[in-house]
Order: sequence, then structure tokens, then C-alpha cells
Amino acid sequence: MAVRVNGEIISDERFHREFVEISGGRTPQQVQEQAPMEYHRLLQTAERNTLRAILLHQLAVSEGITATDEEAGEERRSTWGSAANQSCGIGITTDMMSRLMVKKAEQYLTRHVQRPDRREVESVYRNNSAAFTLPERWLVSQIVQIAETETERAKAMDVLTQAESELKRGKSFAAVADRYSDCKGNGGSLGWVSRGMMVPEFEAKVFTLERRKLSDIFESTFGLHLAMVHDWKPAGVQPLDEIRPDLARHIFEERKQVLLNQITEDLMRRAEIEMLPEPERSIAAGEKVQ
Repeated sequence: MAVRVNGEIISDERFHREFVEISGGRTPQQVQEQAPMEYHRLLQTAERNTLRAILLHQLAVSEGITATDEEAGEERRSTWGSAANQSCGIGITTDMMSRLMVKKAEQYLTRHVQRPDRREVESVYRNNSAAFTLPERWLVSQIVQIAETETERAKAMDVLTQAESELKRGKSFAAVADRYSDCKGNGGSLGWVSRGMMVPEFEAKVFTLERRKLSDIFESTFGLHLAMVHDWKPAGVQPLDEIRPDLARHIFEERKQVLLNQITEDLMRRAEIEMLPEPERSIAAGEKVQ
């Protein structure tokens, strides 16, 4: 659809780009064919997100908020990890500038939102203890060799036997994992895992290990493994001191979002939004597009 928002014509392409982004890269036509009900939900979300961004961009302009090319380049780097030419172009540059203006408008509108004090954080923690309850969990690393055939299994056993030998000679698990595992990187760390996160064969072996003890070579549906449990924590409520910074940040961001939602609703109520008739729709792509 093409619309006029407070006198500014927005082409179909703007809505199309938002739809593709929130649908994981699928076009409206693809979603409509594959999942008609999801199509209508995504269409409404794309329309709302686009109108919200347009109205916030207009507000930023009215408040004298500006963005420089250098800031747009930084926005590209934070989005794609690069500001090189392959992540540029007229469309990309315009999108990045628009995103940056919306972000600046949000920062401007929420500049007076108060951060929660210690008592507020403690109150939220006490009143929502169930939300901070974690299951029993293990800090695990592994070395895995993926094997589906007998030939692959024999090769995997040879590799893991060599890895096991080096570990028993005192080499660090991380170094050996990055050398021998089929899932290299991060020293083989799986982070904290709890029941139900891994395949049954893996859990049956690993969750019975003593801390800092190496497993023997074992097999799962994925292949052959060596594993180590570095630490263990029982089920229970997370101590407030462990989560206080994250909880305070969550409360603060939630407050800002509530305010932004209120402002956006008010902007939409007061906006002059007009669906374009067919003749204007056909030329909308040649008009100003944000």
C-alpha cells in the first residue's frame, strides 16, 4: 500500500522492506501462499512498524534532531559489522539514516525517564521471585566428532582417543577442543545447560560427572563425545546480587518502552493518514521515500 502521512508520501516499497525484514527474508507473496493467517498478522505488524518509524522520524525533524554521515556509518557497523561499500548504496544509506533518526527521537523522548533505585529493584525481585527461579544446571564443555557411518565412527574414535590422551597429559580442555572438535570455537564451551536442553545420551553421561572430571568417550545420535563439567548449581532462585544490574536495566528499558508506546499512540491518533488513490499509488515510488 502507498499512503500519505502528514503530507509525506510513503511508497509501497517502504512497507515491503519492513515486511521482508520481520518475516525472516520472505516476501509477502511467499508468506501469503505458505501461511495465509501469518500473512495477515505480519502485514499488520509491518504497517504499524512503518507508520511508527515515519511518525518518529517526522517528530525528530520537527525537533531539529539531525544525523551525520559519520553517525550513519557507525549505525551500519553496529548493524552489519561493516561500513564498507558492499553495505552501502542509496537504499541502504537512506534506511540507515532513517533508523538513526528514529533512534535519536526515542532517546530524546525518553531522556527524562527515571532509572529505578535500589528499593524499586528489590521490590520487583521480591514480587516476582518465580521469574528468577532457575533449574539445576551444569557448566559444560565438550569435544565432539560427528559420525554417522561406521567408517566415520572409527575415525572419530581415533581423533577423540588422541584428544583424551592430551587432556590426561594436562593440556587445557579449551585448547584441545579447538584443535580436535568438529564444533570449534569458544574452547568447546556449551555454557550452562539444564535437563531437556541436550539429547538423552549426552545428559545421561554428563549430568552424572563430578566437577572438573573428564568423561570417557561416549556416543550420542550426533557422534562421539568427550565432556567435562566445570561447575554445577542447584535449582533455586537467583541471588539478587547476581542479577541486580540486569534487572535494573530491564526495569529502565521497560519504562522507556511504555512511554514510547504512549507517545506513538498519540502521534497515530493525531496524524493525517490517507490511503492514496490508484493514480497517486502508481507514481508514489517517484515521490519522497524515507
